[in-house]
Amino acid sequence: MKYIWICLLAVTLVLAPLPVHAAPDEQPKAAFTRFNSLWLFDGNKEAPIHENIIVGKFSWSFDGKWLVYEVRQLASDSGDAEIWLYNSETKSSTKLKIVGHDPMWNPVDHTLAFLTGSILCVVELSSGTPVIHQLTGGVSNFTWDGKGVNLIASASAALFPDGWSHPRLYEVHWGIEKEAHEMDVKVTPLHTIGSPLKYEDISILSVDVENFSWSHDGKNLAMVVAPTASWSADSNMLSVYVKENKLFIPLGEVLLDPNWIKWAPTKPLLASIQGGGRMTSKGVKNKVLTTSTIIPNYKKTHTPKGFADVDFDWLDDERIIVARGRETSEDSQEFKSSLYLISLKEKEAKKVTNTPDGSSDGEPTVLQEGSLLAWVREDAEGRRHIWRSNADGSNGRLLVENVFEVVWFGK
Repeated sequence: MKYIWICLLAVTLVLAPLPVHAAPDEQPKAAFTRFNSLWLFDGNKEAPIHENIIVGKFSWSFDGKWLVYEVRQLASDSGDAEIWLYNSETKSSTKLKIVGHDPMWNPVDHTLAFLTGSILCVVELSSGTPVIHQLTGGVSNFTWDGKGVNLIASASAALFPDGWSHPRLYEVHWGIEKEAHEMDVKVTPLHTIGSPLKYEDISILSVDVENFSWSHDGKNLAMVVAPTASWSADSNMLSVYVKENKLFIPLGEVLLDPNWIKWAPTKPLLASIQGGGRMTSKGVKNKVLTTSTIIPNYKKTHTPKGFADVDFDWLDDERIIVARGRETSEDSQEFKSSLYLISLKEKEAKKVTNTPDGSSDGEPTVLQEGSLLAWVREDAEGRRHIWRSNADGSNGRLLVENVFEVVWFGK
């Protein structure tokens, strides 16, 4: 009997599934810009996608099959952007038939939304050929809801003889009626944002709303309320709309950087870099990494005195990778940062990159569910290069040289 059990155990060990490792084509991949061209790095090699153009915003679909990007032709005087779609499987690009801007993927399928002027449009790719539907006008900014079913749109305030109106939030429901084969669109008001918007001793005029971001559970929508264009370069208000309670909660002063607002992977905990005042190559101060719970509202800062934080990404619900450097002023040397690992339960931060003198590490991106870390290193000559390491900074290596903007797929 003992012999039989040993044999059965041996068979079990032999037949047990081996640990699954990502195949080479499943490695994190990045789209990046370089000298008026859009490129793709597939984890092993780099190749151009579209050359001799001015590249605007670009982003990956939920599964990494499609890449959408804005294009302006070098020789064109038109301010309108073309919207192109790159299929990473067929390695081919398609231009949409109408101009537009600010394309955004549905988080769960191959549907795309964008603006053409102030008209909100959606693009369906289920057939492989783009089909465009115009939904509604008067939209200044938008985002998908957390489930990818409806869209949340904002309408900016307008100046009238008796003063400014107020920005508003709407929910846009859309679908195709099966019998009539026509687009069915319903717009529902969600919230009118008060003005001026106040938090402690900070007060701003509410003119526009942008940089939307949903919490993991889809219950809280973070956004930035911006004043007039010149004022918004120095001061804006981070706020959260709680859909279930219909509450609008100001959280603090921020700049207009969409990468400075990120929810924890699975908790309703919002991290942001707060602090007013525009940044220059030398003047970087009053930029503080902050985490906030929503209900109840509690805020905690994580940046030590004399330092400024300029980029970050969540490693998990309890840890953050942040780009941090000593504060600088206009009459001092240029701001330089390195990457640090912060635990929300501890005061001390651990440095994870050995940044060479004269260089600066920033734009951290956590990949493969927290196992890898990518970032951009700017050298002493101002050239930007993509680096990648383990999450703790070990085994760091140079991947791609001479890049401008980078967008990863494979988080």
